[in-house]
Amino acid sequence: MGMVLHSMSLASRAAARVENRAGRGAGGMLTPKRLNPLAAVADQAWLSLLNFAISLAFIWGASKSEYGYYLLLVAPLMLAQSIQNAIVNSPLATFLPAADRLARPALKRTAVSLHVYLAFAGAALGGLGLFAYAYWTDLKIEAVLLTGFSLAVVGTIAREAQRSFAYVQGLGMRALAGDLVYGIALLAGIAWAILGDRLTAGIVLLMTGLAGMLPLLTKWPAFQGLRIHAESMRQFWSGGRWALPSVVVTWVNLSAYPYFAERALGLAAVADIGASRLFLMPVGLAMTAWSNWYRPRISAWRAAGDVNAIKRLTYVSLLIGWGGLTLVAIFIGLAYAQIEPLLGAQYKGLQPLVLMWLLFFALGLARNVYMATLMTDAHGYRILHHITWLALALSIPGFVLLSANGAVWVVGVLCAVELIQLLLIRIKAKEYWRKAATAADASCSS
Repeated sequence: MGMVLHSMSLASRAAARVENRAGRGAGGMLTPKRLNPLAAVADQAWLSLLNFAISLAFIWGASKSEYGYYLLLVAPLMLAQSIQNAIVNSPLATFLPAADRLARPALKRTAVSLHVYLAFAGAALGGLGLFAYAYWTDLKIEAVLLTGFSLAVVGTIAREAQRSFAYVQGLGMRALAGDLVYGIALLAGIAWAILGDRLTAGIVLLMTGLAGMLPLLTKWPAFQGLRIHAESMRQFWSGGRWALPSVVVTWVNLSAYPYFAERALGLAAVADIGASRLFLMPVGLAMTAWSNWYRPRISAWRAAGDVNAIKRLTYVSLLIGWGGLTLVAIFIGLAYAQIEPLLGAQYKGLQPLVLMWLLFFALGLARNVYMATLMTDAHGYRILHHITWLALALSIPGFVLLSANGAVWVVGVLCAVELIQLLLIRIKAKEYWRKAATAADASCSS
């Protein structure tokens, strides 16, 4: 956990530095400008804590089957969110800040329209997809689960829409406020369900949808109707068409495993896999914090030809990250008997799964660190795109052939695919370092 605390500290210091440059108020007082980046860090932490609380609620207050249903249906919500980011949010963040005053209203209205169309199309397709999956696998799907899932798609896209508009305008406090409203409403609904002994996947998804739409109620009076402007749409599609295939493939590689596990092992195994990952959620948060802070600096160092700074950061980050995860592994090995009761009576003997997830995050950490070097130009993105497709070609056969051997094998497939990606990305990153060093030497000699 040392790495988690270290990375969160780095993220906090980063936000503070940015604010010191951009938002100095009179007398050194805190201003809204200063608070916005800090709010962005707090927002990410709040959402991670919220996911942790929801998982604990299922582990302590519902059956394994209900938790398994929830995990199966959270995965497509993540896919809908990724598609939304590829088609709308990322292009909006690219084009809106650079647009002139006259072009901005058309971009904003097109973005709002795309969010609305995507929400209702996703809800309809999601409901049909769930019905088809239930028919194919003989799963029992109740009306509240089907309704809740469709509404959760709408609520998730609505919540991400308001966050996107807030962040692209530098309004971190507004994004945090919206997510606080969403989270408090969702937690209140879950508490009501627990007290009434009615906590189910369908109820939680229904609450997710309703809570996700709450922050947008204040925006309703300003809604001007739906309209897609042709020029704005061309801009959105120019970025989204390249990102869309990648996000879908990445989702299959990293988030579709519950479906293979359910098909081969049942809902209880899906719940075991989800519960065993629970205590390692801070690692993922720390990796996100590292990327947000260091990727821009790696790009600047590469542009300046400072390869030594990139290599030094890479090796120090790996040393700190792997050192922290090693301490976590030792702690889990020695103290798991004391930790296990926190997972409740239904989740026994998950130590091998927890350690396998730890290995997955260790490999993912290294991949993330080396990948930052490749994300400094378009050629690097193309390399990552090709590696992602290779990972897909390996992961699907692995899940199909090995999932029936047990839950540990499901996570083992993820680890194997992550290892192959890490090795390929490391080779390409070192090629980038050599070329940058050569270019810097040539520049100095001339």
